[in-house]
Amino acid sequence: MMARVWRLGSSSSFAVSASVTSMKLIHHRAAEKGTVAQNLASLKEAILKLGGEPQDHIKVLDDALDFFDEMVRSLRSYSTIDFNKLMGLILRVNRPDVVISLYQKMEMRRIPFDMYSFNILIKCFCSCSKLSFALSTFGKLTKLGFKPDVVTFNTLLHGLCLEDRISDAVALFDQMLETDFSLNVIAFTTLMNDLCRNGRVFEAVALVDRMVENGHQPDVVTYGTIVNGMCKMGDSVSALNLLRKMEKNHIEANVVIYTTIIDRLCKDGHYVDAQNLLSEMHENNIFPDVFTYNCMIDAFCNNGRWSDAERFLRDMIKRKISPDVGTFSALINAFFKEGKFTEAEELFKEMLARGIFPNTITYTSMIHGFCKHDRLDEAKKIFDLMASKGCSPNIVTFNTLIDGCYRANRVDDGIELFYEMRQRGLVADTVTYNTLIHGLCQVGDFNSAEDFFHSMLSHGVCRNILTYNILLDGFCDNGKLEKALEMFEGMQKSNIEVDSVTYNIIIHGMCKGSKVDEAWDLFCSLPYLPLDGVEPDVQTYSIMIHGFWGKSAISEANALFKKMKDNGYVPNGCTYNTLIRGHLGASEVEASAELIKEMRSKMHSPRKW
Repeated sequence: MMARVWRLGSSSSFAVSASVTSMKLIHHRAAEKGTVAQNLASLKEAILKLGGEPQDHIKVLDDALDFFDEMVRSLRSYSTIDFNKLMGLILRVNRPDVVISLYQKMEMRRIPFDMYSFNILIKCFCSCSKLSFALSTFGKLTKLGFKPDVVTFNTLLHGLCLEDRISDAVALFDQMLETDFSLNVIAFTTLMNDLCRNGRVFEAVALVDRMVENGHQPDVVTYGTIVNGMCKMGDSVSALNLLRKMEKNHIEANVVIYTTIIDRLCKDGHYVDAQNLLSEMHENNIFPDVFTYNCMIDAFCNNGRWSDAERFLRDMIKRKISPDVGTFSALINAFFKEGKFTEAEELFKEMLARGIFPNTITYTSMIHGFCKHDRLDEAKKIFDLMASKGCSPNIVTFNTLIDGCYRANRVDDGIELFYEMRQRGLVADTVTYNTLIHGLCQVGDFNSAEDFFHSMLSHGVCRNILTYNILLDGFCDNGKLEKALEMFEGMQKSNIEVDSVTYNIIIHGMCKGSKVDEAWDLFCSLPYLPLDGVEPDVQTYSIMIHGFWGKSAISEANALFKKMKDNGYVPNGCTYNTLIRGHLGASEVEASAELIKEMRSKMHSPRKW
């Protein structure tokens, strides 16, 4: 029987968990043991008690399949409603694939369907990402003379949205309105939610007006959906305007809506507005929760405003809102970034004293802080502490510590961590490989760097432009210009989208390798290359000016400096220092003095030699 369950389709997840001792519900003498209602009730009770073990799910499915077989054998005793109830129960253990298979058996045996049957089947197809079958079922039920109801359309709307076919969902929605179909709040909210999820927030706002026109009053959930979409887009102004519209319509915003806007304001650096909104919550008797305070504390910590962050921490404790692991992690992370190790360690101790257990984010923040301040041994102690406390490091933890190893020139330790990560079943990402390649280039181990570079694709890890730039820069900085040029040519042939940093690395490498004329040719070709958005920047001009001075091409350097300013680029300190040094080397003291004067007027400090 267990094998039969698996043949019907493997579940993508045992989402609802199980720890049940369920009895065999039905065998061949099921009719003798109880009524249909009793058997379904027993099955429902078993499902509702499900806890965490997959084998318990299989046991319940076995019972359900036994029951289905008995129902098919004794058709006269069971109605379509009974079959639908059984399918609904199987859905509770997240096995839409099984439901589809059973409905197919029903169809083969000409067991009649009703509208509820079709709705369940459409929902199952959508859950299994088989939208075409869902739409086909919809066409079939209309041909059979059934009239789709609001559940049918809501399910199809949600299915279309799950497949990111938002335009089709909008078209279906419009068709429903044009045919005077009675839409409910769920239909509006479903479409609004997915419009917002796909960044089409203003279409969702327009949908609110249509909702009112159809006699439905938007509620706090409707507005919350749109506010969340606006904030994800970074549009805190529109979110605040919508909040005011809610007030005008006498709809009271909840703590979730306020917190969402406060979080966006904090991320955008509008701290005063965020504090004002927090005060407004208190005035309106809407009580902030731990998530609200965490937004404020995290924002002020990241901005280096320790006293404000501590003030919010004291305020939340005063209001009997218990700080959670997120609160302490934000504060600890901020203190470690600033090298305030004593304060961070005191917070860590207080966290433990309160019975709050650090999570992966907490430990990773501490590791990052120690690595940033060249205290690798302490970072490794925290890493070991994680394991002893049963907290598993994630890919970010490993990447952080590997980077710390390379900062400390402990390359072998970094590579050892890389292999330990793989042993733990974690898959290295692009950041991991970039960190490894960068560290190996810094110590001049280009063979190993290239090995990791080539192994990325075989391990299914995508290279990004930073990967290429790291290796190119390593080659150029270590006198391997020909290798860099060969790689650069390969990138162009493979249509890899390069950026201005790539060209700056190559031009700098050419100048350093006494190929200034070739560097100038590449520089001049930049505006005419068939690439999107790649133009010379301030660094490109500065590199090329430095190259001209390197070959004593003074007039070319001065002409390029003038062209740079004429084209609207503002020279930086590096540009001025290159020119000042060059003119001093050529005993042109007066020209150097003029450049120093110009540099100071633009707020740059001349470098001392």
